Amino acid sequence: MTTRTPALLAAAAALALPLAGLAASPAMASPAMDAFKTVCWTPANDYVSVLKAADAAGWSNTQLMPEIQDNVSVTDQGAREKDDSDGKYTLLVSRGLRHSSGGDVKEADCKVSFDKADPGLLAEAQSWIGVAPDAAPDATLATYFVKPVPGKPQHIAQADLNTALGAGGFAVLKFQVDANAVTLVYQTFAK
Repeated sequence: MTTRTPALLAAAAALALPLAGLAASPAMASPAMDAFKTVCWTPANDYVSVLKAADAAGWSNTQLMPEIQDNVSVTDQGAREKDDSDGKYTLLVSRGLRHSSGGDVKEADCKVSFDKADPGLLAEAQSWIGVAPDAAPDATLATYFVKPVPGKPQHIAQADLNTALGAGGFAVLKFQVDANAVTLVYQTFAK
């Protein structure tokens, strides 16, 4: 039996626009992407494992807290920061339940912000995932739907998100490039 979560799927569908002009591979590795893979991706966006990975990589506690949406009940949230020769990083991590008309869905969020511009980040993300973005409202944001499993990201077609949710969940990877900063987000959704 398939349980639909219309609000979640509608939000994902609204992002589905093509992104043109991404290079096939970046010129050099992004320090922000490396930090993101270390603290968000490798620990599979597991709240406790993310904080342990950040602590092991030299991140320190900070008083910042993730911004919480009205339709999400947060059970845990934390924040870390790190300054090094590359720049300043901020990690915001949370987990809880997203409330929708189709029922509650477990949600975990891991967000890394970096205080320097990185014009090659979107190309590096596409090279890492291996497909064009599923959703990109403009040339500064790329969104991908993937399986929430370790290793290389495994792409999921947008049409298969509801099936994936019922079979263990799916993840959304977002990469935002601004004039003076970048933001990388890993969100997981599961029944």
